[in-house]
Amino acid sequence: MELRRLTPGFGAEVLSPDPDPAELRAALIEHKVLLLRAPDLTPEGHMALGRSIGEIEVHAFFPNLGAGYEQVSVLDSENGDTASMWHTDETFLPHPPLGTLTRALVMPAVGGDTLFADTAAAYEALSPAMKRYLDGLEAWHDLAKIAQLRHRFGGSDAGALADAIRAERRTRHRVARVHPETGATCIYVNPTYTTWIDGIAPDESDLILRHLLGHVTKEQFTYRHRWQVGDLLIWDNRATQHMVLNDFTGRRLMHRVSVLGRVQD
Repeated sequence: MELRRLTPGFGAEVLSPDPDPAELRAALIEHKVLLLRAPDLTPEGHMALGRSIGEIEVHAFFPNLGAGYEQVSVLDSENGDTASMWHTDETFLPHPPLGTLTRALVMPAVGGDTLFADTAAAYEALSPAMKRYLDGLEAWHDLAKIAQLRHRFGGSDAGALADAIRAERRTRHRVARVHPETGATCIYVNPTYTTWIDGIAPDESDLILRHLLGHVTKEQFTYRHRWQVGDLLIWDNRATQHMVLNDFTGRRLMHRVSVLGRVQD
C-alpha cells in the first residue's frame, strides 16, 4: 500500500486505491491518522470500512442517519455539532472507541480545519521525573463536563445540567495509558471530558492537568488537516487527540463512524 507522510512524526495519506483492510489497519496503528480521498464513498461503504477495523457503534449523543444507518453519526455545524475543544472521543466510557472515521460532505470556503495531537510522542518528551510521577495515576472522565461548559456559557439550563450529572456517564482511566497494540505509553487526559486526577489534592490535580494539556498540544506533536469535500480521515483514538477550529462561517457537515473499543483497549 502506497503512503505519503503528512508530518515527520505521524499521519499518512493513503495513495493506493481500494486498500487492503488488513494493510489499512496496520497503517492506522503505525501512523495514527490516515487520510483517504473518498469522494464517492456511500454510507454503506463508510460503515463497511469501519467494520473492516472492528465493531462499529451507535454514538452516545450525536444524531445519525436513521434506520439502517444508526452507526453513521451526523455532525452538522448548523445544529451546533462542532467539537471545538481538544478531546479524545468518548473517554467517559469504560472502553472508548479505538478508532474514528470522519468524512467531509459540506465544507465552508475557508476554515474548519481539524487539529490532531500525537499523545505518544508527547508522553515520550516528558521528563523522566514527570513520567515517574504519572505512573499509576488515574483521572476521571465525565460526559457531564460538556453540560457544565454549556451551562456556564449560557447554552443550556440548570435542568439539563442536573440531568447530565444524574446520568453518571463517567469512568476512570490511567493518565499515562499503554496502547494495547504498540505498547507505547500515551497521555490520556483531555479538556473536554477529564475532570480531575484521582487521589491527589485538587490544586495539585489542576496544576498537573494544566501542564499536560498544554504539553500534548505543542506544535511539534500536532498535524493540521485542511479538509476537502470527500476527504475521509481515520484516526486511532488511543494515541491521539483532536479538535475542530471553529473559525468559519457557512455550513460544515460531516459523517462519522466509530469503531468500538474492547476491554484491552
